[in-house]
Amino acid sequence: MTRRDLLSQQDISVENNFDFLRFLLALSVFCTHYDRIFGEYFINFPITISRSVSSFFVISGMLIFRSCLRSSSLRSFWEKRFRRILPAYVLIVLLVVVLFFPFSSLGVRDYLFSSDMVKYLFANLTTLNFLHPGLPGVMDGAAVNPSLWTIKIELLLYLSTPLWVMLYERFDRSLSLFVVAIFSIVSVLLRWHADVTGVAVYDLVGKWGSLSACYLAGISLYLYRDLLQRYKWHLFVPCLLLLLVADAPYVVEAVLPFALGVVLFVVAFSFPFLNGFGRIGDLSYGIYVYHGPIIFFTICLGWKLSLLGFAATLTITLLVAFLSWHLLEKRVLKRS
Repeated sequence: MTRRDLLSQQDISVENNFDFLRFLLALSVFCTHYDRIFGEYFINFPITISRSVSSFFVISGMLIFRSCLRSSSLRSFWEKRFRRILPAYVLIVLLVVVLFFPFSSLGVRDYLFSSDMVKYLFANLTTLNFLHPGLPGVMDGAAVNPSLWTIKIELLLYLSTPLWVMLYERFDRSLSLFVVAIFSIVSVLLRWHADVTGVAVYDLVGKWGSLSACYLAGISLYLYRDLLQRYKWHLFVPCLLLLLVADAPYVVEAVLPFALGVVLFVVAFSFPFLNGFGRIGDLSYGIYVYHGPIIFFTICLGWKLSLLGFAATLTITLLVAFLSWHLLEKRVLKRS
């Protein structure tokens, strides 16, 4: 298929619910981390964090592939992607240095100029957060932002997108289904091997593969958007039932990227009363990158686990995400 063929089908409608879906998924991540950080099932949000993160990657795959197809050049495409991801990311990496300074057990000089601070800044500004996720003298070096680990995967998938465009220009779109299946099966096998052997690296690589499979499934959704529109309600119920399987066996996990994709596609292009949700701004990314440090900051202030504390923390997170979108993220995007 040529690029013209890839674009010749009726495009996905701009009247969609992706803003609502991403907000809901970001809220799920917030609630799950709130429970985990406090060590109790207080909110117990019905959508699990693994499903939410996977869903983010499915949506990204569809929309980023479309963006790449329609970009005037690779430079333009990559510039837009980095402008979308990096400003808020860099801001929160630097902001937590100031935010948690009063709670460090170290003095000013030792805090700012310690080797641990250098390691933190290097690891996090390069998205290699796992190398040094904590700040010197703060919470015994615990990770101050548990959400940032996915950003490196997202950026790598963005960089790979033009390659997938070139591949699907030369071959039939059915190849995309085969690619997703390979990534998904390999990731499941790796995670199974991790469960059997107890070697954590297999599980880590398996998670990377699983998220990549979800992103590639989003690309397949876009390529097959004509058939999905025609048969979406026939596919919706069986795919939804697959997602509702608790403690899904490995065979089910292997097809979850497709199941997630179908359910997200149907919800995105149904329920028109949700189309205008994004008028307040695209808050989902801000919620995702800011909520962890905000939760930890409230704990450092002495806030206890309570419904009032949860509501106040969520309100602060939403406000910060709103300000970040309107004062930073949107303005940077407009310059591209």
